[in-house]
Amino acid sequence: YVQDSLSLIDAIKIGLWKNYDIQISAKNQKINKINNNWANAGALPVINLSSRNEEALSDQSNNPASFIQEELRSTAINGSANVSWTIFNGFAIRANKKKLNNLEKISNNNATLMIENTIQGIILQYYNCILQKNKLELLKKVVRLAKTRLEHEKSKYQIGVTNKIDLLQIENAMLTDSSNMILQQLNYTNSIKNLNLTLSKDIETQWTFTDSIDTSINLFNYEDLKRNTLANNTNIKNQYYNIQLSKQDIKLAMSPFYPTISINSGASYNESTYDIGELANSMSNTGESINYFANFSINFRIFDGGKLYHNIRSLRIQKEINHLQLEKVKNEVLYQLSLTNDNYNSQIATFTLNQKAFRIAQTNYNIATEKQNRGIINSFMLRDIEIAYITSGINAQQSAYRLMESKIALLKITGGIIQNYTQK
Repeated sequence: YVQDSLSLIDAIKIGLWKNYDIQISAKNQKINKINNNWANAGALPVINLSSRNEEALSDQSNNPASFIQEELRSTAINGSANVSWTIFNGFAIRANKKKLNNLEKISNNNATLMIENTIQGIILQYYNCILQKNKLELLKKVVRLAKTRLEHEKSKYQIGVTNKIDLLQIENAMLTDSSNMILQQLNYTNSIKNLNLTLSKDIETQWTFTDSIDTSINLFNYEDLKRNTLANNTNIKNQYYNIQLSKQDIKLAMSPFYPTISINSGASYNESTYDIGELANSMSNTGESINYFANFSINFRIFDGGKLYHNIRSLRIQKEINHLQLEKVKNEVLYQLSLTNDNYNSQIATFTLNQKAFRIAQTNYNIATEKQNRGIINSFMLRDIEIAYITSGINAQQSAYRLMESKIALLKITGGIIQNYTQK
């Protein structure tokens, strides 16, 4: 496969453009934007036009009881126009419009949440590819050195400088690391496929990753993090909008306590033609009429058995529930913020220690390799040091990934992940 270069920012751009969930969310945004209009709120008049053409035939030619014994034909054309307009209905129109505004804001907020989740997923999967690649490179390096050492050990064994136990130990270690390398290659391949799935790309697309894991360390002030979270967290914003919706529901429920004022006007036109056989020549057989009307009505509900009062009481309780849910969401988000911030600070210390441990293990491994080649230490001691080197290298890579992961979690919970990764 041809490998294309891929940076993190390019991956995010592809994901935001191609991701199916984001496309669906954008369509829902458009629907709510279209629905948010004064017509749906009930503020605009309704105009109806109608027309009807009627043909009728009544054969009375053989009916002795009929006064006119003829085939009676009639044709009628009817047309009407009607305009109805509710001028006032207890502030329900304004409440409906505000409710539509809030529904559009919730839709936009849900789209924002989808974008945040997608960006976070792309970042984690992109860096996971690099993590798996770095692990693979580490194992490749160990296997490559082991193969060279094995060839060298075979030469020494053939001239009797070393024993077969050391030779077999080195060969066994190389085979074990080779097996681990194959499994790690599979992990790396699967991580790329997972990334391609999120990017809505062909699963088999291969990439050359141009970025390394972001291990830059930022020191955050916790009070600043709290303020940003309360102001920008998407889940908290959605709960605010739910409270606004409950307020509009209460206003809508109270609207029947006010009068409803409406205007209804229109006109109708009727034209009729009669064919009454031989009598048609002696009398007029065509008639037409035009009627106009205009009504002004005021309706006021006096009593409905108390249903409105019960409904309003229920809605006010629901509003209280929404306020409690807001406080609950705030507490949960701030709790998660505290855990995430503590985790980030711990990851800083862990990352620093693991990097230092890896440098020491790497130096120790290089020294041990030279000593084993000179016969100062045996293959068993070298293998112990080699395992410590591999473990330390993997720990260093994983701590770098976890440091990045915790920082991304902080950016998301404080509502800053979109600004940080879409304005670069």
